[in-house]
Amino acid sequence: MKVNNDYDFSLPIASLLRAGTSEAHEAAENSQGGVRLVKGELNKEEYVYFLMMLWHVYDELERGLETHASYPTLQTTYNPTLLARTQSLSQDISYLLGVPEGEWQMHPSHSSLMASPPKPFVDYTTRLRDLSGSSDPSRLLAHAYVRYLGDMSGGQFIRRRIAKAYDLDLDRGYGIQFYDFKKLDSSESANMGDLKKIKEWYRDGMNTGIGDDVALKAAVLEEANDAFKLNAGIFELLGGPEGRVDRPQQPAVSEPKQSKAPYEPILVSFGGLISVAMTVGLAHFVLMGTGSASGNCALRGVEYWLRSLLSAAQ
Repeated sequence: MKVNNDYDFSLPIASLLRAGTSEAHEAAENSQGGVRLVKGELNKEEYVYFLMMLWHVYDELERGLETHASYPTLQTTYNPTLLARTQSLSQDISYLLGVPEGEWQMHPSHSSLMASPPKPFVDYTTRLRDLSGSSDPSRLLAHAYVRYLGDMSGGQFIRRRIAKAYDLDLDRGYGIQFYDFKKLDSSESANMGDLKKIKEWYRDGMNTGIGDDVALKAAVLEEANDAFKLNAGIFELLGGPEGRVDRPQQPAVSEPKQSKAPYEPILVSFGGLISVAMTVGLAHFVLMGTGSASGNCALRGVEYWLRSLLSAAQ
C-alpha cells in the first residue's frame, strides 16, 4: 500500500497509532451516540441493544485473534484470559434482560437485530470477518487496539455512568462485567493503576510484533482509523430517535417481575356500589314478577338491604 508521508513512521507502532488516530478518535467520541453513551443518557433498551451489537463485534474479533494466535504480529498481544470480552458481554446482556445467560440470543430484541441488521453493524462485523479470513491478519491488531485499550480507558468512566443510570451495584458488578479487567498477574479486578500496566504491556507487545516494517505500520494505522470510523457508525445508531434502527415489536428489556400479593384490593365508589345493588335488585324483581309472593319478598329484602347500607354510610 502507499505510505502516507504525513506521519513519522520511525515511531514505534503504539506511538504512531496514538498520534495518527487522534482525529478519528475524537470524531467517534463526539458523535451524538458516543456522547449519550458517555453521559449515561441511553435508556436501558438502547444500551442493551448496543451491547448486543458489541457482542457480535467482539465475537468476530476474538475468533480471528484465536485463529491467528501464533501469527507473528498478533502473538505478542494475544492473551484471551486477560482481554476477551465476549463472555462478560453475554453476562451483562443476560443480567440486564433478566434472562438466563444461554437464552438472551432468543430475546425479541436480538431476533430483531439479526433479522434486520443496521448497515454500520454489518459493515463492522463483515470487515472483521474478512480480516480473519485473509492471508495476513495483521490488521486485526488495529481493531484489538481500538477496542481493548478504549475499554480500559474511557470505558472505565462509562462503567460508572452506566451503573448510576441503571442503578447497578459497582462493587458487585452485575450488569457491568464488560468493563472489568483482571490484573496481569492475578484474578483480582484491576484498578486504574493496574489497567495502566496492562496498557503498557499491550503497547510493548504491539511494538515488538510490528517491529520496524514501515509498510506494516502504515497498514495498521490505516486500519485503526477505519476501526474508529466503524465504531462511530455504531454510535450513530444511538443518536436518539433519528439515528435509532427500527425497534423490535416487543420491549428489548424485560422489567423485573414483581411478586404479586395474595389478593389485590379493588376500590369502588359507594355510589357505584349502590348503583350495582339497585340494578341487581331491579333485575331480580322484574324476573320474579310483582304478583308472586317470592317476588314481593325479594323486593322487600332488597329495600331492607339498601336501607342498611345507607344507614352505615351516614
